[in-house]
Amino acid sequence: MAKRDPNRREFLMLAKPFEPAKHKIAGYYMSEKLDGGRCFWDGGLTRGVATTSVPWASVINPKTGQPKTKVKPIATGLWSRYGNPIMAPDWFLNTLPACPLDGELWAGRGNFQKTMSAIKKDEAVDEEWKNIQFGIFGTPNIWAVLRTGEIKNANFHCHLDEEYIKKWIANRDPDCLEGYRFLLGEPHFSAELASLSEWIDTCSDTHFMIKQTKLPANEDIAQQLVEETKKEIILAGGEGVFLRAANSVWQPIRVAECLKCKGELDDEGTLIGYTAGRLTDKGSKHLGKVGALILTYRGQRLELSGLQDVEREFSSVEAFEYACEHPGEDMPAGTDTKMFRMGDSITFTYRELSDRGIPKDARYLRKRS
Repeated sequence: MAKRDPNRREFLMLAKPFEPAKHKIAGYYMSEKLDGGRCFWDGGLTRGVATTSVPWASVINPKTGQPKTKVKPIATGLWSRYGNPIMAPDWFLNTLPACPLDGELWAGRGNFQKTMSAIKKDEAVDEEWKNIQFGIFGTPNIWAVLRTGEIKNANFHCHLDEEYIKKWIANRDPDCLEGYRFLLGEPHFSAELASLSEWIDTCSDTHFMIKQTKLPANEDIAQQLVEETKKEIILAGGEGVFLRAANSVWQPIRVAECLKCKGELDDEGTLIGYTAGRLTDKGSKHLGKVGALILTYRGQRLELSGLQDVEREFSSVEAFEYACEHPGEDMPAGTDTKMFRMGDSITFTYRELSDRGIPKDARYLRKRS
């Protein structure tokens, strides 16, 4: 296994999927995994500053390496996980404390699309933000967030230099650090929670501390409690649970001491067609084969991925040739495959329904006999 480049990092700390047979979670903190937009509040250090001048702003197109043609001009101090300013209203920002906050912008269970629509806009719409709150799950050391390293992924490319950033903040406005609070060193998560209980206004309409439950020391009981809680949250329209070790230290990478446990639901739809597969630069070898199943689900079209190679074979040479000539397009009516027939009942898994009632992250599970 290749070693991780110590200079490579993410903007924020990311969780790994929880694997019950692999991870020991006794004594961890458990909270609801909110289905909102991940965000970071820098404590107001960059509020009102030109975005292009902020050392950690996403101003370079990661695909071309050239400056982005469109960047939100003014930073607010509130950042997405990909280094983009979130244009929240002033009345919302005015309520946030002068300390770094890691969390999620959330409009309640089942409102993911509404949340994302509001926070991606170039200008804040007051009426939309009235339903959004900042769910806080940490207050990391600001220099852990801004430590030296290279962020390089499909959505964000930026080189951070901690010493340069310290000088940049000091030179920008000495008054911006007045009353600013943050933890020093490498505080454990339990220390973050203790500080938040002192620093955060628990009666605010705009932000709240996400409820943390300490799991018991017995591993079997802890895992059982996680499974029961996850089911309760999913049945109530939530996404799942989030787990973090009490002695874990915030790091801008994906860590095993921070785990996400999302549930899967299942349902059925009726097969009405196929898309032709593509040959892509990401290694897909589906040219001439089934790209996705097309189902009708509650009166809406649903494209279903997750097929095995043997399930992608068409039943005729003509269908194979058509798929090769029309990658990504719908196959002609009447096309059949070696595995499926039109009208088959298809069972699929999904995470949750969108506001339009479309299953998110839907994947083929089986054909019902």
